[in-house]
Amino acid sequence: MVRFACGEPTELDAPWMTQALEEAGIARGATVTNLEFAGFVGTGQMARNARFRLTWDQPEGRPASLVGKFPSADATARGTGFQHGSYQSEWEFYNDVVKTLTIRTPQCWVSRFRPEEEDFVLLMEDLSNSRQGDQLKGLTVDEVALAVREAVGMHAPRFGDPTLRNFCADRSKGKDRAAELAGFYGVCREPMLARLGHRLSPDVVQLIGDFEPYVAQWVVGTDTPRTFVHFDYRADNFMFGVTPDAPPLAVVDWQTASDANGLIDVAYAVGGCLESDVRAKVERDLVNDYADRMQAAGVPLSRETAWRDYRHSSIWGLMMSVLATVMAAETERGNEIGRAHV
Repeated sequence: MVRFACGEPTELDAPWMTQALEEAGIARGATVTNLEFAGFVGTGQMARNARFRLTWDQPEGRPASLVGKFPSADATARGTGFQHGSYQSEWEFYNDVVKTLTIRTPQCWVSRFRPEEEDFVLLMEDLSNSRQGDQLKGLTVDEVALAVREAVGMHAPRFGDPTLRNFCADRSKGKDRAAELAGFYGVCREPMLARLGHRLSPDVVQLIGDFEPYVAQWVVGTDTPRTFVHFDYRADNFMFGVTPDAPPLAVVDWQTASDANGLIDVAYAVGGCLESDVRAKVERDLVNDYADRMQAAGVPLSRETAWRDYRHSSIWGLMMSVLATVMAAETERGNEIGRAHV
């Protein structure tokens, strides 16, 4: 058995990596003779992603680089990640859920989770021939359309699946979950406004307060069957292929995954990645395309129902800004994303 990761990327060594990849069936008897920590990648609000370069004694058919994911170095973000199940969600996703979906994600070779020690590690495929989207720059309409199409591979396979309740089974569900999120929203609202209120227009500040009594009702949602949802489906978590051998789009960061209405992902991607004037021109077509593709995958979701659920789900951007601003490590970029989403 491999000794557990220390949580510090710079402290991993070649013997540890060899053991981990041997247990995963990747090393296949070969040895990592040198492990180079090549720096952090991504934006890392709730966790840290680090790239490693590997030198093998038998390199053929083995990865020359990979990405490891580790808990945040920020004590608040790290504690929140374990307390609210963010790290557990991603661990369970790669252990149990990803094989049931058709959405493209990085291949995950090693996933270890030890909450009692506040530690976890994922070792994943390095999508080095892809570029990460940028939430602050936004996306083109074609890129958002690609993300909406890819979402079908996440939502259709588990649509209405009652076994979704087994995902993070110790987490509250249904009305209990709704009440929990409502309470958390109430706790986060004032700290969020203290941090970002001066950047928001008065009507947005008013909306944040006015919405608080309705959070639980919103979380319960519409009568559309629930499915597996990413919940942070936005540009920063999209990896767009830049070479012919790279996937057109791979989706990363499954820390917020849960069961909910699939249109939450669609509304969050469309609303958060396009300027409002552009969004208004294309959103109905994007939602119609999503509904049509869900129907083609065997899901009885009409265009009318999808549009209703999309409108209902559009408030998730505001919800996420209130919650994530307090949960994640504070950075100027994170603050700007929080402001932009409302």
